[in-house]
Amino acid sequence: MLILPIANNKRIMSVQVSLAGATKIKENVHFEDADESDIIVNREKFSDSSFRLSKDVNAAAQFVRSRSILHPRSYLITTKERSDSDKYDVYAVEKPPYKVDDSLDSLYSAALTDMRKEIPGKNKGKYISFKKMGIGSDLSNDKIAEVQNIVKNYEKREWPKLFEERGVANISETIDFINNFDYTILTDTVIPEDSLQEVLNGFQVIKTRDFKNLNNYYDMAMSNAEIFTRLSYLNKLINERPLAVTDTKRSKEKRLVKSRKNEEKKIA
Repeated sequence: MLILPIANNKRIMSVQVSLAGATKIKENVHFEDADESDIIVNREKFSDSSFRLSKDVNAAAQFVRSRSILHPRSYLITTKERSDSDKYDVYAVEKPPYKVDDSLDSLYSAALTDMRKEIPGKNKGKYISFKKMGIGSDLSNDKIAEVQNIVKNYEKREWPKLFEERGVANISETIDFINNFDYTILTDTVIPEDSLQEVLNGFQVIKTRDFKNLNNYYDMAMSNAEIFTRLSYLNKLINERPLAVTDTKRSKEKRLVKSRKNEEKKIA
């Protein structure tokens, strides 16, 4: 589970980040021609490729793209085996988005790896920092102002050409890429920012490992908030809506409605 800590409105929220184009299609299975924790693209396996030996954080994304050039289509990811059996779950993932830059690919690869390393029935979170990944490093005030100027003063059909001419095409591409992910607030994990600051103040004098970890977490939440806010504002400019963020309850209701619709189709 990828967790994006975000500070918002005097609260510290844990936002789960996942690929919007990924759906779990099988549970508790084991196939003779598919191992656990693997990526299978057009019948080629990540585990059989040279990419599995690479230390590049973007190896997973590179493998998927290299095997999708001729036949871009959805592909499969198997999770790790359950702790009490050799069974695993299987995800179907939509074809990869076009590459924008390495920083965004690191987020995409992290999402793929998160599914590969999932142990069904167990939740294990991993914090991610947009700043450390390099996401948002090019979202300067000047560039945002340029996008704003184009959007507000020109027809939409003119935007692509103007974005390119004025050196902000990468921003619209970034927004397209970032919309390939779902952002879900884990409602039960929201804490008041004041409470975290009080704990930090209490640990500040003794400088323990707990203080260092909590302080890093707080800094991460603040930097993620700044970058996410910029991305959301740009999405509102370009797509006329902020980045969609749901909470755990709404996400469950959405999945329930979708499941009921699927059952109705089967009955019909």
